[in-house]
Amino acid sequence: MTLKKLVVAGLAAVALMAPTGGAFAQDTPAPAADAAPAATATPPGNADPTKNWLKVCDNAEAEKKACLMRQVVTTPGSNQFLGSFLLRDDPGEESRLLAVAAVPVGVLLPFGLTWQIDSAKPIRVPFMLCDPTSCATQLVINEAYLNSLKKGSVLKLTAKNRQNKDLVIQINLSGFTSVYTSPNAMTFDEFSKQNNPSAQLEKELQDRAEQLRKELDQPALETPATPTP
Repeated sequence: MTLKKLVVAGLAAVALMAPTGGAFAQDTPAPAADAAPAATATPPGNADPTKNWLKVCDNAEAEKKACLMRQVVTTPGSNQFLGSFLLRDDPGEESRLLAVAAVPVGVLLPFGLTWQIDSAKPIRVPFMLCDPTSCATQLVINEAYLNSLKKGSVLKLTAKNRQNKDLVIQINLSGFTSVYTSPNAMTFDEFSKQNNPSAQLEKELQDRAEQLRKELDQPALETPATPTP
């Protein structure tokens, strides 16, 4: 599968949005989708901020090379998925710059996901699709927005949980520019071999099916447990 098709391939995008070696943990875990209090997670300090980001590119010539920049945020220790941000830069596409941000399942879909870089004006983006672990939003961006990502410190993603409380995830933009401009990148084949996404996806689907079965076995008036990614 080529990178230009990956982001719009639905479940195939799970491999790049899920936690791997490119994920980092936030110091203060954000609330689960059903948690009562709103909370803001703070990006941790990182001796090498470029490790916040994973870059994967295809094998095309330099001027035609398509690349993905990705950051996944997880809770410390448990590696629970909190959120992710992915940027596709593909010179061969009419919409060259495509950004995808995702949060855990269980959010209120009508409210969409608000994107905000530092103190800039927030943008409310509707949810595009949900898979067994996350709900994603997609936005075609321009060079001005790309420059804001390069100069920014934090991209704040805000959704609403089932209690209508804010679920806030912070994407650390530190190191973004260095990795974006660097010629160093993993190939998609290398990423596939390293992370075995087919097996990972199969396990996620099986886990989700088992969780759903347990929820259906509960009494009708009992509130279902929040799925664990």
